[in-house]
Amino acid sequence: MNRGLSFAIAALQALIIIATVVGLIVAPLTLAWFLEGNGDVEWILALRVAVYAFLLACGVPIGFAEGEVIGIAFESFSITALPLGLTGLIALMAIRIGHRLSAASSLWPAWVGGAAAFGGISYGASLLVVDSAVIAGTWEPLYYPALFFGLLLIISSVSGKRYELFEGANGEEAKERVWLRKLVATAFAKLHWSIRTALNPGVRVGLSVVASLVLTSSILIALALSFGWIQVIGLYQGLGLSILGGVVVTIGQLAILPNLIVYGASWISGAGFSIGTGSYVSPFASELGPLPALPVLAALPTGGFDRGLIFVLVPVVAAILGTFFVSRHADQLRWEYGTRISGALSISVVAATTAAVTVYVISLAASGSFGPGRFETVGSNPAVFAGVIFLEVLIPSFLAALVIARPYSDASERK
Repeated sequence: MNRGLSFAIAALQALIIIATVVGLIVAPLTLAWFLEGNGDVEWILALRVAVYAFLLACGVPIGFAEGEVIGIAFESFSITALPLGLTGLIALMAIRIGHRLSAASSLWPAWVGGAAAFGGISYGASLLVVDSAVIAGTWEPLYYPALFFGLLLIISSVSGKRYELFEGANGEEAKERVWLRKLVATAFAKLHWSIRTALNPGVRVGLSVVASLVLTSSILIALALSFGWIQVIGLYQGLGLSILGGVVVTIGQLAILPNLIVYGASWISGAGFSIGTGSYVSPFASELGPLPALPVLAALPTGGFDRGLIFVLVPVVAAILGTFFVSRHADQLRWEYGTRISGALSISVVAATTAAVTVYVISLAASGSFGPGRFETVGSNPAVFAGVIFLEVLIPSFLAALVIARPYSDASERK
């Protein structure tokens, strides 16, 4: 694959991704608009909703001028929280493209072509649906999507095994890929031995704890929606929406469902979350004000001490089990360290730091402003969430690592 071809393929794939994501939103909205057909709403509204949702998923803040909806006046506000459902879909498609581009003999044209096309098309789409009541920034629709897509292309085309359509199909490996992989390997080799030895098992433990939190939260929300379907239907009926409005609300709820899973994970950890300024929900206490009438919010946990405290044990147990399960990846800890305590402390600190950084990033993306007034603060506090998880992983992981990090008693055991 030469430079021109890799440039063209990446640019074309960027166009396909944007068309796919926008089309997934426009198609049901168009069908609802056609069925409703009362002439009060123009079709361009469906395209505007789709484009602004796409831009928001790429990290572009969307502002709204003050106005009035169904007789309720509101001040100007911005939406900053990413709809993680759409963001995850875009990321998965971009990573898949980047992996396939790893077979190219030259990568920089694909990186430039993909990022430029993704940013340029996003910017063009924002100009196409420009509206005086909606503010997407001057240049943000250009460089936010370009950076988002470009970074994903670079990371996915450099990391992992090189893509091969069939055995022997690949030619010389791209110099950019070789250089970046060598740069990472050199940086890893320069790390202090205490970090380098514990990095592999520690990262595995930290990520396993986060995965356990997300899985548990997903199960809880699924069960809540299953058992509370009557309440969900009642909320839909109470909104009194038209067909088009119902479709818009449903698509929006599907887009933010992963955000709610992150909030549930924060609740499980004990850090809690908020649905509006002044509210707070955790296993220990619950203080909620008026909630927006979104049916999916019926799935959020709101219990206090008697029902929720047991879930705080989830990250603790996950850290203990994860540490035991990585014992075969931590064999070097048995001879690199002089004492059992130093080895256990090293792996537990790496595990806790990995888990804390991961939940900080996903919480930062999932939380923010969802609307005017008190709903400018929705979600979990990233710093608090990360701090709680750090402690909940550090202590149990350290205790479990005391078992797997014991030093050899004599030189013969190393053979």
